[in-house]
Amino acid sequence: MQAFPEIDLDRETLNTVKLIDVLWFQKATNNVIAAFEVEKSTSIYSGILRLTDLSYTIADDDEVFYLIVPDKREKDVVGQLSRPAIKQNKVMIKYILFSDLRQHCDALCKFGDSHLIMEKIARNVATR
Repeated sequence: MQAFPEIDLDRETLNTVKLIDVLWFQKATNNVIAAFEVEKSTSIYSGILRLTDLSYTIADDDEVFYLIVPDKREKDVVGQLSRPAIKQNKVMIKYILFSDLRQHCDALCKFGDSHLIMEKIARNVATR
């Protein structure tokens, strides 16, 4: 993209949303349908907050939110996503381990025709 799409958000929220690592827009629109926070070494909690902010400001209930994390941080992700304050906010955030992404990358690229292909490797704390 040449420029960040116009999204009707206040300046502070827009600045927060722009910090999200990957935003997937519905083709030919400014509608965010997926967001990915890669948390290799930064705070998992701050990634969760950015995704939650995005959800509360643009939610159409058709978005999906993911944390992408190293395998060794899985316990931390599960702990953060299991916190009562996070669970109570009703934003479904799933996570994908680096190893799963690496292992299935070629197949995801070859057979995926939408962002929903990520569901095949995503994990959900509620169903763990």
